[in-house]
Amino acid sequence: MAERQESRLKRNLTFWNLMGVAIGQIIGAGIMTMTGTAIGMTGTGVALAFMISPVLTLITDFPQGILSSCAPAVGGPYKYVSRLLDKRFGFLYIVLFIISSSTLSLYALSFASYFVSLFTGMSQIFIAAVILTVLFVVNIIGTKQAAVVNTIICAVMTGAILAFAAFGLPKADFPYIFQTGHLFYKGVPNFMAALALLSFATGGASVICQLGGEAENPGRDIPLVMIISTVLVGIMYVLVALVAVGVFPIDKVADQNLTIVAFEVLPRPVYYVFVIGAALGATSSTLNAQLSWVTKPLIVACEDGLLPKSLATVTERGVAWKILTVFYVLGMGPILTGFDLGFISKLSTSVSLLQKVLVLASLWFLASKYPQCVGRTKLKIPVSLYRPWSVLGAVTAVVLASSLLASMPKQSVILLLGVLAVSWIYACAGLKKKEIPQDLDVDYIGGSQKKKESEK
Repeated sequence: MAERQESRLKRNLTFWNLMGVAIGQIIGAGIMTMTGTAIGMTGTGVALAFMISPVLTLITDFPQGILSSCAPAVGGPYKYVSRLLDKRFGFLYIVLFIISSSTLSLYALSFASYFVSLFTGMSQIFIAAVILTVLFVVNIIGTKQAAVVNTIICAVMTGAILAFAAFGLPKADFPYIFQTGHLFYKGVPNFMAALALLSFATGGASVICQLGGEAENPGRDIPLVMIISTVLVGIMYVLVALVAVGVFPIDKVADQNLTIVAFEVLPRPVYYVFVIGAALGATSSTLNAQLSWVTKPLIVACEDGLLPKSLATVTERGVAWKILTVFYVLGMGPILTGFDLGFISKLSTSVSLLQKVLVLASLWFLASKYPQCVGRTKLKIPVSLYRPWSVLGAVTAVVLASSLLASMPKQSVILLLGVLAVSWIYACAGLKKKEIPQDLDVDYIGGSQKKKESEK
């Protein structure tokens, strides 16, 4: 078997490196970026949605943890879909993945919105472009270095967010928050759409499944990190959401970032720490985390021949610099063209949920196609639960995606469906002669190409 570019990646990510990536991805994706949009959709129901969201996240996302424990792989979810379903679904997954990566611009723009609250008069577009460029350069240096940066940022922003909750909770009006008319501000359908939006917010930990091939002990660390980070950050989310909607009337905080409330509840020195440590830290850490894993599925897809192989070139530092540059350009596009944050949030979340449906469908076939991988996992989950869990998760993801798509402009939904239809037609016709390897149990990392053995 010829050497694949993914064999040049490094297996050097520890438990704490993965925890830094997971927490960084969750926090920035949720509290700092999407809370204001969710308040605009459902009022004080955002707090209730944050309570429910971690449960839905574990239903729809943890099967990726099961797959990663059984068969850790670079670009894990793509590899599971393409090997356990087939190349057509693998290509469709890549298309969905590229569309959902519009969140690169979302996090950069969110960072900029907080930055200009401190330094008024500066251009949000300029700041967003600068932070995306700086973190692109950090990730060109290497994944390990990017993970270390994220771990440091996470420590700072966690303290700042807890300070926001500690100072704000005594000032929150709890009777106001839990009035039925405020909880379902724009009706149950909009509450469901907000719940779908926030399911993406608490689902950030699943991105570490993309790093399965680079983790030192993926079979143990990936599922453990997913559970711990989701539960801990979920609790933090609820506390912050109660403050976000309990201090001012809904109309004042809807579709706004958290600086309005932070300015009211925090002592001035703590306010600046919050904006710098939590707001800027969270959004930048999420952006940094995404840049560290966003290339992985495309590396494998290029090696499979579904995309041009020349794109998959990996440097000595283990970075697919060409693919990373493509995503940098794609992330810069919405920034320079002035896309709305709310639209990007809804689009990327709904597409991300559709991706999960494909991954969940893959779990159905794991035990029958790769029993040797199932035998390797150390998770104490009966194999008999794999298929029921895949069905439950897929149904949940479809319901959430549908509720979110229903809240978007019809022309945007039609365009999305058109893109997916064209992609499927191309996958069926244009990729008919492509053959991809059935290699979930092959270890490529570090130049080796051997059957994976049980972890010690």
